[in-house]
Amino acid sequence: MTKNQKSYEVQLTQLKKIKSLASRNLKFFLLALWLVANTALADPSLIRDAETEKFLHQLADPIFTAAGLDPHNIKIYIVNDGSINAFVSGGQNVFINTGLIRKYKTPDALIGVIAHETGHIVGGHLARSEEGVKEAENAMLLSYLLGIGAVVAGSPDAGSALIVGGNQTAQRLYMKFTRTQEEAADQYAIQFLDKLHYPANGLVDLLESFESEMIGYKNQIDEYMLSHPVSRKRIDLIKTRTVDKNFSNKKINQKLQKPMNRVLAKLSGFMDDPDFLLTSNDSYLKSIAYFRKGRLDEALPLLDQIIKQNPHDGFLVELKGQMLFESGKIQDSILAYNQAVKLLSAQDGGVAKTALGSAILSLKTDDQILIKLAIKKLEEAKKYEEDNPLLFKQLANGYSRIGDEGRSLLALAEFNFLIGDKEKCREYAKDAKEKFKKSDKLELLRADDLLELAKKEKNDPNN
Repeated sequence: MTKNQKSYEVQLTQLKKIKSLASRNLKFFLLALWLVANTALADPSLIRDAETEKFLHQLADPIFTAAGLDPHNIKIYIVNDGSINAFVSGGQNVFINTGLIRKYKTPDALIGVIAHETGHIVGGHLARSEEGVKEAENAMLLSYLLGIGAVVAGSPDAGSALIVGGNQTAQRLYMKFTRTQEEAADQYAIQFLDKLHYPANGLVDLLESFESEMIGYKNQIDEYMLSHPVSRKRIDLIKTRTVDKNFSNKKINQKLQKPMNRVLAKLSGFMDDPDFLLTSNDSYLKSIAYFRKGRLDEALPLLDQIIKQNPHDGFLVELKGQMLFESGKIQDSILAYNQAVKLLSAQDGGVAKTALGSAILSLKTDDQILIKLAIKKLEEAKKYEEDNPLLFKQLANGYSRIGDEGRSLLALAEFNFLIGDKEKCREYAKDAKEKFKKSDKLELLRADDLLELAKKEKNDPNN
């Protein structure tokens, strides 16, 4: 057993212990977050930010379509990791590191990398080395839940909801591909880019950058090198196969540059030294920096001025809601989140609706109308956030507070299924079935589905 394998098993054991604690007592959400921040487990984690996710889908969806894939079936995850990497894992799941997003100021390289990763999916390169991936992904989702759970629990020190999660290292999910598979993925990437009439120069630039790094640091190769072997042959093949193509990136870049600039600014705002950011002339960066330093009175006027100039930008209002919520101004955050939901599309507003419902339920109130509003927003978000454990945890809370025990138990079954606790999933689904009436056909069907899914997962030799 390698050192990395031992480390992984230790992390997974600790995660299971944390999961057991967290499922029994909400207070342990805060303990879990402390462990994440103060132990060696504080490794790369998942990020949730609707604006960044939308931008990445704007880049990726045309490529998925060109590859003959349904964009709605592919999940894009953002990994809080400064290394320059992207990878695919566990089926049609694409993981993109913040380090890669931030390295280049134009979309070219990102588009090329996404095309390459899509090539791995289409080429069937994920068929091997899948053992243990599901368990690792469940652990990562649990990390996400624990992190955002602390925010919802009202911890002002939990940090931005932009960067949540915590202790399952993303690199454990990396698929290691051979040079032959890499070249095949490159060829697929060229085909997809050709269909879009988009040049492959971004991918070439990125690979050449990696090649130059490898020359001086052969014993300290970045994770990207480990999961994606780079060779001069690969680079030359791409150049040879694209040399006669005279495609332009101008049209696509014009469309994508503005949202990319905002994403880069947001990542900088939440990741870079806030004191350094305060020396900037950029009001957006300074607003986030003031917020991170706990100076909300200085952050909000700057953000409000930007909102005034962009009154239809729901992501700006969502950011305001986040600042207010994490600063303990719950009622004000509810108003901001509600306005953001009105401005955002149904798909873009999934995270905001989850935040709105969670904020309402964090109030110490027995107002049934208000609680039902929270449930309504969470149910609306469910279509786009069906793999979000927090959403179902909050739904369980909401339904319990209006006395709907059946739906509360069903939501707990969903929650436990998503975090990988199949035994509890079966228990809650079975209990939920006993609470529903015969007329609750959809709920009964879902309970049966969860019982069957949990049974299959239990019998799966990879789990």
